[in-house]
Amino acid sequence: MSSVPTRRARALTLLCIVAALGSGLGSTAALAQERPHSIRQPAVAPAQPAPPSRLTLGASVAQFTWPAIAGATGYRVRLSAYGTVRLERAWTATNVLIDGLDPEATYEFSFAAVNADGVGAYSTPVSFTTPFDRVERQFGSDRFATAARVSFRAHPVSGVGSVFVADGMNFPDALSAAAAAGRIGAPVLLTRPTVIPTATRSELTGLAPARAVVVGGTGAVSDDVASALGAPVTRLAGVDRFETAAAVSTLWTSAQTVYLANGMDFPDALAGAAAAGSKDSPVLLTRADALPEATASALARLKPARIIALGGAAVVGDEVVAEAAAATGVTTTVQRLAGESRYDTAVAVSKATFPTAGVPVVYIANGTSFADALAAAAAGGERGGPVLLTPQSALPAAVIDEVTRLKPKRILVLGGPSVVSDGVLARLLALAP
Repeated sequence: MSSVPTRRARALTLLCIVAALGSGLGSTAALAQERPHSIRQPAVAPAQPAPPSRLTLGASVAQFTWPAIAGATGYRVRLSAYGTVRLERAWTATNVLIDGLDPEATYEFSFAAVNADGVGAYSTPVSFTTPFDRVERQFGSDRFATAARVSFRAHPVSGVGSVFVADGMNFPDALSAAAAAGRIGAPVLLTRPTVIPTATRSELTGLAPARAVVVGGTGAVSDDVASALGAPVTRLAGVDRFETAAAVSTLWTSAQTVYLANGMDFPDALAGAAAAGSKDSPVLLTRADALPEATASALARLKPARIIALGGAAVVGDEVVAEAAAATGVTTTVQRLAGESRYDTAVAVSKATFPTAGVPVVYIANGTSFADALAAAAAGGERGGPVLLTPQSALPAAVIDEVTRLKPKRILVLGGPSVVSDGVLARLLALAP
């Protein structure tokens, strides 16, 4: 059987729920799982049947049917994905509905007839690609698995050029990395300081990166973790979060625009990182009332014509912004993007960055917890869409208005129901075009 080389094996378990539809399409019967096993092919086994016909296809389901094979006492069905057999089971009906498929994934389906003498040859595989969900949750069992899932959905093909790896227990380094990663189309994966989580390790294997960029010092990502990433490592780090962000900015020789965010809190930087990545701009960090020396030095080197301050004056003070502009050594204009709340600020960033409707994607993340959204900032920057924030249980009116204005092709919700509720998801489904 031909393989499917365009997508790599998913690190997480693929869940398949298969229902037999009987001779008519109304009745259903569950099928017990059976491990694939090799079966002798006697000469009198049934001949190879014609390919099945596809009846329906959705983002997570596919339905097939075939004519009854004379002399067959049953069938075997086979589903392959990513070049491997994902499902192979005995069957009795001539219809099958397969649920739990990945959206935007390529599969092959085939079947074989069975009689008392054995299993015949499988039919020529029918290849199909599931469409994407307009509104899709992307999440895992924890922040590391969620970042791995975001990476897999954005980078399904092995052999990426770079992957950024940062401490998942704190936000500054990952957010600094997000703009750089979004700029070059690389994912951000999260790790514990001294141990690579299983989900991260599996995703690294699937990505097969040519280079790993570790963001943060050895206290954030130990040398042992760095050496176990499976690729040549470049470390970008400083003695604190401000120096680390400045170190990440060395990936730019110069920048037309620099985003300036408060390094002591995450919401404004979270929205700004996706915007910065989409606009080929670095994110630098500051204190609310004092510009760190490392940030001033980075501004002097980058010489931006524009500084975008993220958040109000209480978050990034007016004097700090003025000092930052003076530090560039060139004529620099200043723009402040802010709102009455973190949700409004993210909307302001979105409006300024994506002024026209029809963006490819909008990411929706919990605005009170940074963990699930860290990887989304890089993915949003790469795909050209904003990160908008919400409380867990209710979508703010400003976010509703912004999603309506943007008319995104898809909406990706970060985190499970305990992070972004099913009620918020239902509201987004109602907004989807």
